[in-house]
Amino acid sequence: MNRVRDLEAGKSTSNHGTQGGSTAGSQLAHGGNEQHEDDNEPEGPVDDIAIQPPRTSSPSAKPNASRKQISTQTHRDGIENGRGDGDGNGNELGPTPTSLSTVEARRVTASYPASQANPRNWTERRKMGITITLLLTGFISTAGSSIGIPGMHAVRDEFGVGFRVGVLIPGAYVLGLGTGPFVFAPISELYGRQIAYISSQTTYCIFFLGTGFSNNMATLIVLRFFCGVFASVPPSLGVATCADLYEPSQRGKPISIYALGPLSGPILGNMLGYWLLYFGWRWAYYFMTIVATLNTILLLVVMRETYAPVIQKILVYNSIHTPTKSGNKARSTSPFNPMTWLPDLSWMPAMVTKSEMLAVYGRAFSRPPRLLFTNPVAFAFSMYYAYLYGLIYLFLTTIPLLFGKPPFSQTDLFSYEWPQGTLPLSYLGLGLGFGSAAIVAANLQDRIYKYLSKRNGDKGQPEYRLVLTACGMITMPIGLFIYGWTANSHTHWIAPIIGQYLIGIGLVLPFNTIQNFLVDAFHPYSAAAIAGATAARSIVACILPLFASEMFEKLDWGWGNTLLACVAILGIPAPFIMFLYGKTLRERYAFQG
Repeated sequence: MNRVRDLEAGKSTSNHGTQGGSTAGSQLAHGGNEQHEDDNEPEGPVDDIAIQPPRTSSPSAKPNASRKQISTQTHRDGIENGRGDGDGNGNELGPTPTSLSTVEARRVTASYPASQANPRNWTERRKMGITITLLLTGFISTAGSSIGIPGMHAVRDEFGVGFRVGVLIPGAYVLGLGTGPFVFAPISELYGRQIAYISSQTTYCIFFLGTGFSNNMATLIVLRFFCGVFASVPPSLGVATCADLYEPSQRGKPISIYALGPLSGPILGNMLGYWLLYFGWRWAYYFMTIVATLNTILLLVVMRETYAPVIQKILVYNSIHTPTKSGNKARSTSPFNPMTWLPDLSWMPAMVTKSEMLAVYGRAFSRPPRLLFTNPVAFAFSMYYAYLYGLIYLFLTTIPLLFGKPPFSQTDLFSYEWPQGTLPLSYLGLGLGFGSAAIVAANLQDRIYKYLSKRNGDKGQPEYRLVLTACGMITMPIGLFIYGWTANSHTHWIAPIIGQYLIGIGLVLPFNTIQNFLVDAFHPYSAAAIAGATAARSIVACILPLFASEMFEKLDWGWGNTLLACVAILGIPAPFIMFLYGKTLRERYAFQG
């Protein structure tokens, strides 16, 4: 429903003078090609559009008698018409703009902070509606990674492969989740969040349907990888979209609510997979295709563009191009016409140049690894973040070994031997821990941030996000010890379930808050920080489960989980070091892009 007419609301709200719009208008007039690359970072505040310093035209610009562009002046009289050379120094805006359209562009920009086009001015109901939609989309994306785990033994038997090859059913998907952001993050930066969500989810449905018709293991693994690539947009862009909608001091609750979807997806998807297995392993993929298709329709209806630089481009384009000038017929406004659900793409050829596209993709592939491997703060927290994600998938694949009976368990490991019908309930401890941690984070994260900001007399520091991170880091090893040694002692099944519950809390509290920390600590390069962490977590989550079965066979449940707990303990000092020296470390190792 993010149609151009929604964004044009900003034009009708502005009738004031030129002084307020001069600076912001100059920012818009140059379009995306002359913007400093920092301005296109996904987490930049929307309100910053109106306060960016003006940029003058390139000194090398040459007059062009055939076409005109908006150019800017830094004096207070506003925006005047000028000419562009069309060589990539500015965006070609199509037909020659009139003085009226140029003034209108300035007026739209001047009114933007108070305009309905500004996502932070939307109603709380509308913003929360988008957040809930992203929660559902993120849930479906990650549920798709685990819904095939219960049927791994059936796939192995049908295609004649071993355990390690079977583990690639979730592993290939998770690897795709880490690859996708390098493709879709630039798309969201160039063309907007909405385009990235809709295009990826539509293709996701097609590939997921294909997995159900796979006739050999190689085809299934390849299709699973591409399913992961197209499923990566909600987990990777969801935090950035919430940042588009909310002020930094208000992000904790919506991000925690949104994160509940991607985090609960692997657990609930796995549980659902056991019941769908009664109809055959292929029905897990058919079912997810149906659910993903319905969710894609919901995205089309609810999702609107939230990324500030793209909204800028659309507003400028619309201020200059009327339906008559652009050669397009007016779009139907009927809400019952499905075509009105699709965003208007007519602005893209004029407002996004080839040189800008190459620059954005170049940054997308170069920045994340440079930031990850040259900044010790980013590296340390990304590695712990990746370890947490790897543990999630390790437990998804090994919990059946403890609670199930053959073919889900192994004869040389102790098992409680639950039947297939009740085996999904063995994940409840982990799932309840996830839910409890999400509720705690949603209610306390912003309160802690505001309290520490007031106490220290500042506007907030990224380290204020790490209070809950430290709590989770301490809780998780305790849960691992309880889970491992109670199972090793063959105690009642409720004891390892309690250990699972603590593990779930210890996984989600750091996982959730580290995302927020990376967004705050590396602005305006937050997208690069999240992309690097996402790639690292996907690699670890793909590799770690491959060796989990052998580890527990050799070390048993007690010492195997003790090993995992000892690795987790290594990360506990990190939040406390950041509390003491965070600002100094961030300034010393500041990333320069």
